[in-house]
Amino acid sequence: MKNEVAFSSSDKNENLGLGALIAFLPFLFFLPYLIKDKKYSPYCMFRANQSLVTLIVMALLGTASKIIGFVLGFIPIINVIAGIVCAILGLLAAFYYIENLVLAILGSGKRVFIFGMIDILK
Repeated sequence: MKNEVAFSSSDKNENLGLGALIAFLPFLFFLPYLIKDKKYSPYCMFRANQSLVTLIVMALLGTASKIIGFVLGFIPIINVIAGIVCAILGLLAAFYYIENLVLAILGSGKRVFIFGMIDILK
């Protein structure tokens, strides 16, 4: 699979705002399906897919952080290590969110790091 997708400039310019909104609020990934003619826009569907993947990755990282914090939080010495691991997972989730947002604002066809190759929405 390619790491970058090419879009027509008219499609990208027309739907840049919606793509940025979907990236800013990833739980709104379904918006192109609700707005007439947007589900036929390759750019909107690409941004929706990338936002859904970002949302899933952020949810999994957050859940892993909570589980690690809960399970290892009771042991005094390991508690510090668990806190560091949780902070790293939080920073990784923030990285995915910011990367998706920046790519959407720039109108880029690049996929988010590692997990962007997953195509959920067709």
